[in-house]
Amino acid sequence: MKDPNWRKCILRGDSKDIIKRIPDNSIDFILTDPPYNLGQHSTGNIPLPGRSAMNNDVAEWDMIDFNPEEWADEFIRILKPTGNLFIFTSYNQLGRWYNCLDHKFDTSNFMVWHKTNPAPKIFKAGFLNSCEMIFTCWNKKHTWNFISQSEMHNFIESPICMRPERLSDPKHPAQKPVAILKKMIEIATNKNDIIFDPFMGVGSMGVAALSLDRRFIGVEIDENYFNAAKKRIDTILQTNPYSQQVSNPDRYNTSDNEVNSSIVCDVAVSYNTAFCELEEFFNAKETIMRDSQNTPTGLQPIIKWPGGKEKELKYILPNLPKFNRYFEPFVGGGSVFMAVQASEYYINDFSSELVLLYNYIATSDKSFFRYVELIDKSWNNALKFFNKNKILVDLYLQYRNEKISKEELKSHICQFCKDKKNDILNIIGKSFFSHTCILLKEMETNLFRKMQRMRELEIKKHVLPDSDLLDNIETAIKSAVYMNYRHLYNDASITKCDKALHCALFFFMRNYAYSGMFRYSSKGDFNVPYGGIAYNSKLMSKKLNYYRSMPLLSHFADTHIYNLDFEVFLREMQLSESDFVFLDPPYDSEFSTYAQNAFSKADHERLANFMINECKAKWMLIIKNTDFIYDLYNKEGINIRTFDKEYLVSFMNRNDKKVTHLLITNY
Repeated sequence: MKDPNWRKCILRGDSKDIIKRIPDNSIDFILTDPPYNLGQHSTGNIPLPGRSAMNNDVAEWDMIDFNPEEWADEFIRILKPTGNLFIFTSYNQLGRWYNCLDHKFDTSNFMVWHKTNPAPKIFKAGFLNSCEMIFTCWNKKHTWNFISQSEMHNFIESPICMRPERLSDPKHPAQKPVAILKKMIEIATNKNDIIFDPFMGVGSMGVAALSLDRRFIGVEIDENYFNAAKKRIDTILQTNPYSQQVSNPDRYNTSDNEVNSSIVCDVAVSYNTAFCELEEFFNAKETIMRDSQNTPTGLQPIIKWPGGKEKELKYILPNLPKFNRYFEPFVGGGSVFMAVQASEYYINDFSSELVLLYNYIATSDKSFFRYVELIDKSWNNALKFFNKNKILVDLYLQYRNEKISKEELKSHICQFCKDKKNDILNIIGKSFFSHTCILLKEMETNLFRKMQRMRELEIKKHVLPDSDLLDNIETAIKSAVYMNYRHLYNDASITKCDKALHCALFFFMRNYAYSGMFRYSSKGDFNVPYGGIAYNSKLMSKKLNYYRSMPLLSHFADTHIYNLDFEVFLREMQLSESDFVFLDPPYDSEFSTYAQNAFSKADHERLANFMINECKAKWMLIIKNTDFIYDLYNKEGINIRTFDKEYLVSFMNRNDKKVTHLLITNY
């Protein structure tokens, strides 16, 4: 909306059409109660001895065939990476929601709403219908506000909606109690988050959302329900402090005859006007920003990078000063850059590959995205190849059961690769045929090594379960594909002549190399192996969708990207007292080369000298505690605090398992 303090947008129309107008990655929480398709099972009136018959009908709208499969992709598209999705459902729909959503999210689960006063069964011929299911799903780093273990049960209990809350005109058979909706909203959202309900009914979701100072977008096709929802929601706004911030009620008074609907978007407006306003809100930078700079944007890092600061955001964000422009001379994976809010962003890194990736994302470069999509397709092709060639499993079983020797196993694998040459090459596709290919050789080598290693482990420990056996052979195939792309990444001719392909390969390596490490041989070739089984099901399409999302592109619209030495960058920026610099340089250790760019003690001294003696801006430095670093910054006017961090990966013992980190500021 033009008014950044908008609270609600409620529309009457077909939500299947309306949802298409909502931008990607823009909704914090989808909380909805779609049709259950139980109407067809209604038995009509139930005769009761000595009293009026009980109506067992649901509603006419529940007779319509509702297909979860038609809604799942749009729900995923509009939901933020940090968002949650809760869907009230029934036994006959739960499996369908699971099938179309479970594989698209990091986690899916369900809640049970136990109704303490369900409709009775007079004849005691079966169970009471006292429970409803709520299908839930989310990704890592989703919003989750539990404060105690007792709150974490996937079970919620309350009476069904009763008078005076329950409406009698119009009567909605599935009206939910506001109390349980508020509980879910408190758990899954923060203040000012946007909650979307495409099946609004009489507006209970909106009432719950607005009473908790959230924003609400609701859609309802039935005119009677819509009018009831509008009345209830308007009443909430009148009693809520935010009602004073709602737009002028006389600003719009038009109607859209073409869509024959009554639309409300803080006020009565036309269908098209409402969405112009809504889209303007989603595009407006000042309304994307939250109330304060130490509230995270919800945006994820751009890429996995050594020393990434995602886990340290809980220390960084609360300690940010007030500032206008944001500067980061060692941007790396962008954990802090993407999380912080500012009027403008100036980011820099000495890695030309990384900076090229940032530029391609910022400009939505078509060649880069096309190459990544082709590589991603080959990853899927590798799985298809494995599924069509389960003969490899039989071959291993023969080796396990000593029906063939190691030498015979190697010979069989060699013959298999010759027979399947075209199928193996088709994994990567024709787009890469013009480049040198080592896929056949790597397929043969990886299959043999993996099967040999599997047998050695089985002899030492135990026979692998069938699922592990399958995972290991799939890993061998995908490792061969990885090795072929690693070979292309090290190809100097590609680096020089096709920067978009080289950047796509760099992006692939960052996603699939073991633990995201970057290590180079004495010849300068990248030589980290494939990440293994845990990476088999990983696809880059989800990351590409994130790179194309409106919140991310809006963030980059205010970003300036540089590839300079850190001191050159800082001097060229002409920093002022209203600016802020975040510093995350390589650590003071022998292992301080990220992507072949060394950072010496002399560089640390240059950095400390400039920040302490010349920098006018406020700044924060996060770094591992060593005597050298501590002495550099233990100066008058500099504040030093410590925190501990657990390292997930120890590479050749170059990192201690547990170290104390420093948070250093000049304010």
